[in-house]
Amino acid sequence: MDAEPARDLLADLLARRALDPNLEALAPGVARRDVLWERRTSADEYRSDLPDQAQLQKLARETSVDFAALSYARALSADPMSRAVQGAFNRFVHEGAAGAEELRRRPGAFPYTVLFAPSWMYRTHPETGADFAAPRRLAARLGIRHRVIESDEGASIDDNAIEIAAAIREARSQSGDLIIISASKSGAEVALALTGMLAPDETRHVAAWVNVVGALGGSPLADSALRPPLSWVTRAFFWVRGWKWDGVTSMTTEASRRRFDGARMPESIAVVNVVAVPVSGSVGATVWWGYRLLHRHGPNDGVVLLADTVWPGGANIVAIGPDHLFAPREDDAHSVALIRAVDVAVQLHRARREPHRPSPFDTANGGLPAPAR
Repeated sequence: MDAEPARDLLADLLARRALDPNLEALAPGVARRDVLWERRTSADEYRSDLPDQAQLQKLARETSVDFAALSYARALSADPMSRAVQGAFNRFVHEGAAGAEELRRRPGAFPYTVLFAPSWMYRTHPETGADFAAPRRLAARLGIRHRVIESDEGASIDDNAIEIAAAIREARSQSGDLIIISASKSGAEVALALTGMLAPDETRHVAAWVNVVGALGGSPLADSALRPPLSWVTRAFFWVRGWKWDGVTSMTTEASRRRFDGARMPESIAVVNVVAVPVSGSVGATVWWGYRLLHRHGPNDGVVLLADTVWPGGANIVAIGPDHLFAPREDDAHSVALIRAVDVAVQLHRARREPHRPSPFDTANGGLPAPAR
């Protein structure tokens, strides 16, 4: 940790998570009215609840970057929906292998098809996890229907969004409700497809979008790569490697923020933001230099600024410690817990939209989600 106030805040956050997970999970189990019936008319109302990057940068200068990052982590968990989904996730992590067995044993326990949207350079550098190889192997073991969107690893956000929109249309006629999982750059691609390229009737079968460390606001690293003299070096490097330059130019902060100005997610889609919140001592070697370069902008995960990773209005699952590449790696127990928590988020989202829908939780079963229907 980089300062005493940050250490104190981390101790407080960890102490809260160290509560008996069975007790913590009772929060979603009682299906409180503020979870199910809290309605907001626009994403702007959610956005105003969270500090923006300028506020985080100011807080970092006044205290420390770690303190600002952990303050943001606390703010992300403040709304009722996020507390419910995070509580369910924590409980499912505690259950470990039993959760995987539950999904394997009970037919229809996860009644969705998962579309994986791989991220930048996922073929060239699969070691980053951008190809979702490990989650796909897990999905196969659990018997979860899934497929990969074969996007161009170096194309622009706008071009890949067209491919993603086509894949969503195609999946509509093939199998049930969809859950789309993206990471980093593909988060911006999925968001653009859902908010700007598909008609409302083309997204009704999309139950949820899971936005893992989404580069929704681009990255100042892309801005730097486009400014001379660094641009001369990076362009030459890309040319020698045969890589496309379009992906970098589409990731600039100005282009990214203009892309989503006024964008609105269809109300039928539950959004789950998975946010990695590293502290200065937990950043992995692969993104350490990026973390240092972004330090002056405030809290970041080594590739993007924290405030630019969250789609407003979604339920937030916060991971304290991992960086943009989720190093150190999460194990299968965390992946299974995420799958199950996304189902909780979908059911809560639907119950909030449909006042007469039954509670998505079986309180007689200790707060576990009732079987999906």
